[in-house]
Amino acid sequence: MKKTLYILSLILFVSATLITSCKRSFLDVPPQGQLTQEQALIDPVAADKLVGGVYNTLYLQGTVGLKFAIVGDVTSDNSDKGSVDSDPGFDGIFLDAFTYTPNTAIFNDLWNDNYFGISRANKALGILNSSTIDETTKNRLIGEVRFIRALLYFNLVREFGGVIKLVDAPDPTQANGDAYQTKSTAAEIYQVIVDDLKFGADNLPLKGESGAVVGRATKGAAQGLLSKVYLYQENWQGAYDMSLAVMNSNKYDLGGNYAEVFREVGANNIESVFEVQTGNFATQTTTGISCDAISKNYSNFQGPRGTFGSQTVNGKTYTGGDLGFGLNTPSANLAAAYPTGDVRRAGTIIFTSATATTTLWDGFVLPTRPSVVNERYNYKGYHSPFLESNSCNGINDKDNKPKNIRILRFAEVLLINAEAATHVGQDASSPLRRVRSRAGLTTISATVADIWNERRLELAMEGDRFFDLVRTKQASAVMNALGKPFITGKHEVFPIPQQQRDLSGGRLVQNPNY
Repeated sequence: MKKTLYILSLILFVSATLITSCKRSFLDVPPQGQLTQEQALIDPVAADKLVGGVYNTLYLQGTVGLKFAIVGDVTSDNSDKGSVDSDPGFDGIFLDAFTYTPNTAIFNDLWNDNYFGISRANKALGILNSSTIDETTKNRLIGEVRFIRALLYFNLVREFGGVIKLVDAPDPTQANGDAYQTKSTAAEIYQVIVDDLKFGADNLPLKGESGAVVGRATKGAAQGLLSKVYLYQENWQGAYDMSLAVMNSNKYDLGGNYAEVFREVGANNIESVFEVQTGNFATQTTTGISCDAISKNYSNFQGPRGTFGSQTVNGKTYTGGDLGFGLNTPSANLAAAYPTGDVRRAGTIIFTSATATTTLWDGFVLPTRPSVVNERYNYKGYHSPFLESNSCNGINDKDNKPKNIRILRFAEVLLINAEAATHVGQDASSPLRRVRSRAGLTTISATVADIWNERRLELAMEGDRFFDLVRTKQASAVMNALGKPFITGKHEVFPIPQQQRDLSGGRLVQNPNY
């Protein structure tokens, strides 16, 4: 696996706004003696490191990590809060029951983390736009930053609807003005996203071409994400055209083994359109070496929970007890949704038993219940202590498993193309057939409902299910059928965090019915 591209030492020119609110001043954190703004204006290497600092915001759990996965899965029919009853699970207990409020902490975390990344992107863009480096390199770097900003705004608009539109780094004296304390409409935010991704599609290299770096945004990533954005806007022709462009680039295909796509061996493989690179960071502190990873807690908090003994596999001994906290567990409803012969079921869900042990793909043995707490766990979140890379703290460090987080796969591009094709009179059967064939299934009709169901099974436990249910207007019927009190006109978006409303002096208007 390619080790991390986004080293913590490259956190440069940090604009420290929006850690609590955009009411805070837009401040620059000193670059720890590594680079100056003047260097980034004239030196391509320094400018590239500046962009690396923007990528590094993706290590925050509320951008693409654990907390994003929890809000996208636990609020759906695919997942339960998991763990033990007494574990609130990053507010999963409220998400699962739709009893959350504007004071529920995870929403403030999502807001802060995404706006922190947007703020840093805006600061970098201000520097890059004034840079005198060659135009091709300059536009590529700007395209990468705008791709990340688009990704973060896509998170926010799906989570909260209309939000504050920040496309620059304002002077501190302006930060308390109405423009930075009031919401734009969802349509206005979507326009920022589309503009950013169009720029990326026009200026980023294709995967594998000169200038393309493993783990960084490419033309295909921008086109692929844009096709997904168009799906949410019901711009069917745009979604079809952009997904087809990715397909016709001949840079992507389905990985051969579904389960392996989510293991270290599948990192950055031919199916990967964009994934967040992770790894270990050894940082000298006053008390010794501190170890960290971009996907911090992603595997640990979703790992099997219970009372386990030590185990030795492949010459390595694990004495860390269980594998995690057992949050975000696949639901019985999801487990029952897979048709007979669908290999994705076993590649997505770890099944435990009350009468027999469970051996994972790497040889790790889970005990019987109740020594292992939950009936099911997210296999896509599992990172092997025996056969995959470990933390710089060693095999027993569960918090810092270096697992890449898959953001956009070619399988999803095929499904976007199929869904859009049904609306524009094009062939939906062929892309759908490719996805189902890899899953070990036969051809079915390519109706919109069929494709929606295929998205559910193909992308299960990847953080998208709730947003798909809302997008396709199925959320109320699906969740009410499960006894969940989803209220139409309210629960399609989450509440604006109360802390942010307070900091805005009430100018940040709450979403309806909260």
